[in-house]
Amino acid sequence: MFHPLLSKLTCCIFFLLPGLMYGLLMARLPAVKAAAELSDSLIGLCLFCTGAFGLVGLGGSPALIRKVGSRMVLCVTAVIAAAGLCLIGFSTALPIVLLGFGAMGIGISMLDVAMNTQGVLYEHYSKSQSMNLFHAFYSLGAVLASLIGSVCATVGLTAGLNFFWASVPFVLLSLLLNKYLLPERRVDEEKTAKTRHKIPLVVLVCAVMALLAYAAEGSVGEWGALYLTTVKEASLGVGALVYGIFSGVTFVARLVGDPLRKEFGEIPVIIFGSVISFIGMVGVLSFSSVALVLVSYSVMGLGLAPIVPTLFSMAGKNGKIPAAAATSTVAFMAYGGLLV
Repeated sequence: MFHPLLSKLTCCIFFLLPGLMYGLLMARLPAVKAAAELSDSLIGLCLFCTGAFGLVGLGGSPALIRKVGSRMVLCVTAVIAAAGLCLIGFSTALPIVLLGFGAMGIGISMLDVAMNTQGVLYEHYSKSQSMNLFHAFYSLGAVLASLIGSVCATVGLTAGLNFFWASVPFVLLSLLLNKYLLPERRVDEEKTAKTRHKIPLVVLVCAVMALLAYAAEGSVGEWGALYLTTVKEASLGVGALVYGIFSGVTFVARLVGDPLRKEFGEIPVIIFGSVISFIGMVGVLSFSSVALVLVSYSVMGLGLAPIVPTLFSMAGKNGKIPAAAATSTVAFMAYGGLLV
C-alpha cells in the first residue's frame, strides 16, 4: 500500500543503510588492514573480491526481484551485508576476511538494485522526482559512518565492535519499516516480451556513465583514507574523515539535486556536475596540503552528487523494460567502475 510519507521515509532508511555499512568499512579500512596484517596488494584483493561478488549479486538481482519482490530482497540482503561487515571486523584470518568482503559485495550490490527499484517505484506512484533525495540519505549514511569511525579510531575501539554497534540497530529499523515499501509495477507484458532481449539505448548510455562516476567515487571511498594517511602522511583519525567529508558535501548537494533537475533538465545537471568533479580530482592529485586535498575531495563530491541518482532515474523510467532490469543494468556497469 502506498503511503506518501511513510513510504518515502522507508526508502530513505533503506538508502541510508548501505551507505552506512560501506562507509564504516572504508573509514576503518586502515584498522582492518592493521588487525589482519594485510599488505596493500591484499587490500586490493579484498576490494576486488567485494566488486566481483557484487557483480554476481547484480546479475541475479532482476530474476530474484521478479520472483520474490524488491521488498524481500532488501530485507535478506541487509542482513547479509551486516553479517559480512561484522566478519571483516572481528576476524584476523585472511580467508574469513575475504569471505566478509564477498558477503558485503553481494549484499550491498543487491541492496543497490532493490533500493533503486523502490526509488523508481516511489517516483512513479508519487509522480515526483525524489531519487536525488534518496541518494542523499545514502550519503548521509556514509557521513554518519565516517564520524562514528573517526571517533572510534581516536578512542581505540576495535573495528569489529564499531561495525556491530553502528550497523545492527539500523538493520533492525529497516526490517521494521519494510511493510511500507512498494509493490512492483508491472510493465505491459506484450511490450516487455518484445524487448526482453533488448536493452534500450538510454539504459546503456546511463550504465556507461554510471561506470565512470562509480570509478571516481570508488577512488574516494576505497582508497581515500589510505591515500591521505600514507601519501599525505595524515593521522588515522583525519584519514577516517575523507569519505565522510566527501559524502557530507554529496548529501547537501543531493538535497537540491531534484529541484535542479526540474529547473534545468537532467542532461545539463550531469554535464555541469562532471566538469566540477574533474576540477576536484585535479586538486586531489596536485595539492600536498592535507587541508587542500580534503577541500578537493569536497569539490569532487559536489560535482558527482547529482550524476548517479539522475542516471538511475532516467534508466528506470525508460518504459520498455522493468525498473529492476534497468537499474540492475546500470548498477552492473557501475560496479565495473568499482572494480577499476
